[in-house]
Amino acid sequence: MKRKKRVLLMGNPNVGKSTVFNEITGSHQHTGNWTGKTVDIAKGEYYYKFSNYELIDLPGTYSLLSSSEEERLARDYLCFEDYDCVVCVVDATNLLRNLNLVLQVIEVTDKVVVLLNLADEARKKNIDVDIQGLSRFLGVPVVKATARSGKGINELLEQVHLVSNGTVKNEVKTLFYINDIESAVKQVTKGLKCTVDTDKNLRFFALRLLENDDSFNRSFKKHFGDGIFLNGTLRGNLNKAKCDLAQLGLNNDNFVKSITSSIFDVTNSIVEHTVKQLPSKKEQREKKLDRILMGKYTSIPVMLLLFGVVLWITIAGSNYPSDFLRTAFDRFEVWLADSMINLGVSQTIVSLLVNGVLRVLLWVVAVMLPPMAIFFPLFALLEDFGILPRIAFNLDGAFERCGACGKQALTTCMGYGCNAVGVTGCRIIDSPRERLVAIITNSLSPCNGRFPPPTLWQLLWLKRI
Repeated sequence: MKRKKRVLLMGNPNVGKSTVFNEITGSHQHTGNWTGKTVDIAKGEYYYKFSNYELIDLPGTYSLLSSSEEERLARDYLCFEDYDCVVCVVDATNLLRNLNLVLQVIEVTDKVVVLLNLADEARKKNIDVDIQGLSRFLGVPVVKATARSGKGINELLEQVHLVSNGTVKNEVKTLFYINDIESAVKQVTKGLKCTVDTDKNLRFFALRLLENDDSFNRSFKKHFGDGIFLNGTLRGNLNKAKCDLAQLGLNNDNFVKSITSSIFDVTNSIVEHTVKQLPSKKEQREKKLDRILMGKYTSIPVMLLLFGVVLWITIAGSNYPSDFLRTAFDRFEVWLADSMINLGVSQTIVSLLVNGVLRVLLWVVAVMLPPMAIFFPLFALLEDFGILPRIAFNLDGAFERCGACGKQALTTCMGYGCNAVGVTGCRIIDSPRERLVAIITNSLSPCNGRFPPPTLWQLLWLKRI
């Protein structure tokens, strides 16, 4: 009995991988549009041209330079498991972001087919992708499709069949880096040739070993044996290459930055040659907005101005509902106290419950509810108009220089409305260390509960006196 051909399904989150999986296998995988939705590996089967296939849907990942559990799972499966073909699903409307992963995948294996999904959405946005040109640049077949309507799926199955059976031999383009990194990669690759038995491209293994990522090193040892790094040739070449890179300032973060910069440059070049777009009026407005919100000299002043306006509206506007609530709660306290006394409740108990517990609770509501009711809708409007992501982009470098994560920019902004919301929002940060930094610093920033409107402070203090 012939074994089943194994096909991997890879791609960024929100590119329609689960839809492609359902269309091919007839399954009913849940689909979603949020990062990390598909964490587990889904498997399904289909039959094509007298051959049985097993389709494996890997978690959505933006890169093989893993930083989250989903990315590590997808990377390890791609690097260490057996398969006959990899289908990279990309978003036709955002090729610039999606091709980063494709270039990394073809560094691992040449058994790749690229599925250009969401072709109908690209057509609506006047985006035209030259699939023949894209195929020449990548050295792998490219299929244009709209998975939710089934268009292009048959052509995808045919290309997968040809690649899986070796009928078509892809000639992938080697992705070259700066000379210093290339020299180190060649050195480590020589050690790997004497040590590792695999059908994967050794260049990718060399890059990941030079990156010195602990999770990859553990997976590497688990697959090839605990004694793999004890081999004299590999250990010597790897240590020599790391020392050479360290002397050139290319260790750890700088090494990864150089790799990602090279990949982005190649991606940008491919997109420039293969993607044509007629800008719509909406896109023209967005470009004008980008020039203001992300300009070299205008981004920070405009960002400070926007937050200043939001905070001013929050502080000034919350005085009126706070006054109204305070007056209403005072009347309610008097009515409740009188009612309890008329019912024969002890004055001590009335004072404890009404003037103590209830008054504190109602004061907190009067102080915090109006500012939060104003701040968070304004915050949501900034997000809907695409201003918050641009602000996060502007602040990414500053947070990184402080040893924090750029995502913390958003949680810090949220913390000004409510520290509790800012702290819970820190779960979007993948690194445990950076998440802890964000939690601690968010807890120390002033929020509505500790920075109420001055007028309300005075009113409450006068009432206390």
